[in-house]
Amino acid sequence: MEIRLRTTRTLKVTELEIKTDAREQLAQLYTDPRYEALLDVMERACISIETTHLNTPVGDPETVLGGHVMAKSAWLFFTYVQKHVLNAYHTRAGEADPEHRPSFEEIAQGIEGFAQEGTEQ
Repeated sequence: MEIRLRTTRTLKVTELEIKTDAREQLAQLYTDPRYEALLDVMERACISIETTHLNTPVGDPETVLGGHVMAKSAWLFFTYVQKHVLNAYHTRAGEADPEHRPSFEEIAQGIEGFAQEGTEQ
């Protein structure tokens, strides 16, 4: 199986739900030791973006704001991926639905509520 880099959107807006087979694969990913390595790479990317932001000269407010947006977005994405993998793991084999499923509005707005919940672990 060849995996290519995705640089453009491949899913349609109507495909927000993760399909059953994809959810099972995410659940398997949670128990795979390579998942920790993937999380480490993603966290390093977030830290790199954040470090670049912190090193921005304070005299350029637009660049500072842009760096903040990038850093915040990176951490939100990192949290979003982890929550979907964890959710798939906990809801597999007929377990109950998760307490809170993201609405389209939350996804479109950057899932602010999910980022705050991510600090519980």
